[in-house]
Amino acid sequence: MASRKIGILIGNFDPIHYGHLLLGEAAREQYGLDRVIFIPEKLAHLMKGNNLSSGDIRYNMVKLAIKDNPYFTCSRIEIDKPKGTYTYDVFQELRSMYPGDELYLILGGDAVVDIETWYNAKELLKSCTILAAVRDNHDVAALDNVRRKLLKQYDVDIQLLTFNRIDISSQDIRKRVRTGRSIKYMVPKECIEFICLKGLYK
Repeated sequence: MASRKIGILIGNFDPIHYGHLLLGEAAREQYGLDRVIFIPEKLAHLMKGNNLSSGDIRYNMVKLAIKDNPYFTCSRIEIDKPKGTYTYDVFQELRSMYPGDELYLILGGDAVVDIETWYNAKELLKSCTILAAVRDNHDVAALDNVRRKLLKQYDVDIQLLTFNRIDISSQDIRKRVRTGRSIKYMVPKECIEFICLKGLYK
């Protein structure tokens, strides 16, 4: 059986918004991915104290947001762990779940700049292809320098992903809900209804 190309998009997704969905679709289209898996993070150690929603809440919002895209799916691989995991650990498990398939880690350009500081970065970089999102060709030169450096140092595969970024953040969405402002056209309407039903971010 021919190997599949599977994109992995990991984030807090509190809430998931159109920026996340556009990034996943750009990766799928540009690199011919057969599937993009959205993985809500456990409450990351760097985010403690930020009162993020539970894993179940964020997972259900992702399911609502991607339900009309047959190429998108989501996984509980992180949120069902008793403790938080590192991206390296997630990819070790994904590698056993999808033997023979090609895994692509979809990242923002700023994350790629710092990736050497990640836990077991060297082994992570060898376990997948990195798709590094660049905004409207604006960051191509700077990120390409980082890509070349990592390629030389670790012999890894880092590809640039052109992405027409929209200026939306989950933090801003939470703030807007808290202050009674509209989040229409920032978040899928099913997720807006879910946020209202659950009284999130108040």
